[in-house]
Amino acid sequence: MSVSTINTLPRLDPSLDDASMLWGLKRSTWMQIGIIAGLFLLLFWPNLRRLWIKTNPIYGEPNWGHSVCVPLIGLYYLYVNREALLKAKVQAMLPGRFTRRGLISSATMIVAGLGIYLGGMLVIPSFVPQYAAYVESLGQGAMVWGALAMVLNWGLGSMFFGLLTFAFGIWPGSNDYTKDVGMVITLFGTVLFLCGWDVMRITWFPIAFLICALPLPPLLYSGIALPLQNLAAKVAVAVLQMTGVTSFKFGTKITIGDIGGPTRSLNVAEACAGLRSLMTFITVGAAVAFLSSRPLWQKAILTISAVPIAIFCNVMRVTGQGLLDYYWSHELAEGFAHTFVGMVMLIPGFFMILGMGWLLDRLFVDVVDESDARGSVTSPAARPKQDMVIAIPRRAGAGPVSGSAQQNAPDTTVTPKTPIPNTASPSSPRPAPAVAKPIGVPLPARSPQSAQSPATPRAPGAPSRPSLAGVIPPPPASSPRGLPRHSPPPEGR
Repeated sequence: MSVSTINTLPRLDPSLDDASMLWGLKRSTWMQIGIIAGLFLLLFWPNLRRLWIKTNPIYGEPNWGHSVCVPLIGLYYLYVNREALLKAKVQAMLPGRFTRRGLISSATMIVAGLGIYLGGMLVIPSFVPQYAAYVESLGQGAMVWGALAMVLNWGLGSMFFGLLTFAFGIWPGSNDYTKDVGMVITLFGTVLFLCGWDVMRITWFPIAFLICALPLPPLLYSGIALPLQNLAAKVAVAVLQMTGVTSFKFGTKITIGDIGGPTRSLNVAEACAGLRSLMTFITVGAAVAFLSSRPLWQKAILTISAVPIAIFCNVMRVTGQGLLDYYWSHELAEGFAHTFVGMVMLIPGFFMILGMGWLLDRLFVDVVDESDARGSVTSPAARPKQDMVIAIPRRAGAGPVSGSAQQNAPDTTVTPKTPIPNTASPSSPRPAPAVAKPIGVPLPARSPQSAQSPATPRAPGAPSRPSLAGVIPPPPASSPRGLPRHSPPPEGR
């Protein structure tokens, strides 16, 4: 019997040899990526230069020293998911190719923008009036983005919206943060327009993650830092009083000592508000979440949990500064220890983020359905055939079988998977072996006469013989040539 071997390996294009490939892509593709990146750098060079001067860890502002790590983490994320990225289908989103899902999502963006705009006009002024203008601008931007996506599709519409946002940041907005956000949106739209949604499902996180590297505008920074200053001072005073240290809070200052005696003041400035550690912990939390294989909702929870962890660590830092000032030295608390304690608190904060991930892994475990698991084990269709068919002994006295009949006869002689050990003594009668139904051989119906006929007596001392009635089908009226007919066993066997 000849066996033909089928080659299932995919045929490679001979033109795509090793010399024309670099890191999984053709050299021409890398050339196109380089041209697009060069045009992007040329367009946003003033913006990128300002960001480097403000955020570099050498001579930049210390509040944004973490920004240089954000694009590096994004590149590492792409490297980890490089196989899925290379397998993704690249399909440009040209104008005129509209889908139902795209139209629904763009309409949803318009409606959401309208709701944000109305909330900025009617609701926000009653609570935080200083942020009403920001909320109204956010709602207007969302409506414009959705309208462009509905007319031009999401790729080209996002790219044009990013360019419009960048231009608005130059004039009349005159806002550096608006220009930075416009640059990120332009990058998002460019990748979506040239590569499509399959690639964007992988690259959306490194692009959106760049928002964490953008310095906040001064007004927004101060508006967030002031509540954090008050919270840190209030909790620090409560902890100091619990430890027996007399302390009072006046605004954002902590006064340590009795009112009638000598007192010392600690000022919880903007640098102590914890906004620097807040942005750092959000960056670390997002990196830990999205570099792991978790569901999206768990990644979001792990990223959001970095906010209370950062606030807790900053409160503990301010409390430690107060204890150090009271029990040790005021000069030490205001000098080197002020910066050193802030760096040390990053260590427990990092382990708290890892502990949150560990807690999510223990609380939410993927469990396989037991019914499906039992069905996969006990289902006859899932079992291999050699586990269902065992050997059927040939009858004594049967003659040789011809070659043609042997080929036409079904193969039912298969050894069982687990042999049954013979534990019986030599003198004991031989037990009857288990007989299973052969695959593909239908069993004939037994007649009432054969079912009610008495058993044939056997001679004393003769071993028992397994009954094959109902297993071996009766011979046909005219047996094939060369295949002897089965005869009943002789008396006394």
